[in-house]
Amino acid sequence: MNTRQAIQPLVNANVLSVSYSPSRKRFCTALNDGLRVFRTDNCLTTTHLPFECGIAVAEALDDRYYAFVCSHKGTIGGPGILVFWDTITDSEVTRFDFHEPVLGLRLSSRWLAVVLEERTIVFQYQKIHPQAPPTPPADDSDSQDTDVGLQEVILDAPNAVHSLHRTAANPFAVASLANDLLALPAQSVGQVQLISLKSGGGSTKRVVRAHNSSLRCLALSSDASLLATASEQGTLIRVYSTKTLDQIAEHRRGMDHAIIQCLAFSPGNKFVASTSDKGTLHVFDLRPTDSSEIAPAPRDQRQHRKSQSYATHRLSGTNFDSDSLSGVSAGRSSPSRSTAIAGGAGTAYQGSVQEYYGLRPPPPSATPPARDVAVSAIAALKASPFAPRVFKDQRSVASAPFYTGEDPPHWQGGPAYSWTVTPNGGKKRVKNAVLPLPNDPTGRPPKGIMAFAPGEKGVSDDDGAVIYVVGGGSDARWEMFSLVPAVGSDGVGVGGWVLVNRGFRKYLTRQFAE
Repeated sequence: MNTRQAIQPLVNANVLSVSYSPSRKRFCTALNDGLRVFRTDNCLTTTHLPFECGIAVAEALDDRYYAFVCSHKGTIGGPGILVFWDTITDSEVTRFDFHEPVLGLRLSSRWLAVVLEERTIVFQYQKIHPQAPPTPPADDSDSQDTDVGLQEVILDAPNAVHSLHRTAANPFAVASLANDLLALPAQSVGQVQLISLKSGGGSTKRVVRAHNSSLRCLALSSDASLLATASEQGTLIRVYSTKTLDQIAEHRRGMDHAIIQCLAFSPGNKFVASTSDKGTLHVFDLRPTDSSEIAPAPRDQRQHRKSQSYATHRLSGTNFDSDSLSGVSAGRSSPSRSTAIAGGAGTAYQGSVQEYYGLRPPPPSATPPARDVAVSAIAALKASPFAPRVFKDQRSVASAPFYTGEDPPHWQGGPAYSWTVTPNGGKKRVKNAVLPLPNDPTGRPPKGIMAFAPGEKGVSDDDGAVIYVVGGGSDARWEMFSLVPAVGSDGVGVGGWVLVNRGFRKYLTRQFAE
């Protein structure tokens, strides 16, 4: 008989979901054997709660309160039961049974949003008194201390239902909560509903038409002023103002289809970052340095954009650019005598009638300086109204690969194949289906869950940023990236940004030698 104990547990811990606390100082992992919380800056464990039923979805408010849903039915709960846990008393504060699987949670200091298949329920915090008061002391000397103890155990918990919001089918638990604003998919495909929550009850809703296909990812900035969206196509990332509902930016991640795993804003709202199943972290700049590139065209140019004048066609055969001419109008009116042709300040040359009608090119002194051919061709292609949209889209200012893991197809455990008996009595090997996750029916391990480091006093986004990327599954890893200004070999800035991988850590392994 073998009485030796195993050096390692028979069942390896697998991360089923990853989330960040509202302050972004902690990240919470739901595992098949419990719940673990780590510091975001150094990946050190702060809390470890073992549960036999396993945790499928978990959110951390701080180092004391956690909300979670079990992966299967057990003594603590089940897939449809929400548990709000207090680590100081090591007991549950409140629980709710929704009688259907809970797909996701969004937690803040004032609200708790429970994401279901086709609806989202918002809970509001209220005071909760202990169920049983402590035993009074034998004498009256400690009565005052007892009253103080009673007041200290009164807790704040999301125990009051505030509102219910219908959504389209939301199998990936797409939602975002910041301050008093909740972003959810609307009942129409590709639309986002922005719900303003109010403590006194009731809420107001506004709808943003974001994409033509179903939504895959949403993110609100920390001050709830910006909204980033991505569809199931995964090629475009759009940013909207939550106050005016105007689209303020559109960035292209790539040309091919991809699954956007996470979106996040920097503390100063200068950058928005995205991760995808391609294993690439992209960072986009929301404040372009040259505002003229995104300035709208004048009204008269928009009216005549599709029809060129006779003079423009005649000028196309010459050796100079028609856009560099001033004094050449789009119509057949006489040329202006008070406008100089090209040239810099102080130029006194006036265009002639022959040059206006394309009969003679202007003198060399009036032509603009020569530019690089490749740069001019690309700029002309981007400026052309007939150019493909992909050439005009804004790309990321920096990108870097992150670790996507080497998880097997059946990373949650169990055999990949099983044997069955055929009608003729033979045996046949059948491939087992991959177990789904609450927020991912395909059963893929969570990867690329990221967040920017919290902002520090006196430090702005213009100096750079720090990004943390956490992956789950059986091959879980924490990574840290730094977004820094690009410099040349001589140490002088050359413009632009660079993502530098500062290190990684397999956070499910032992942190210190025992």
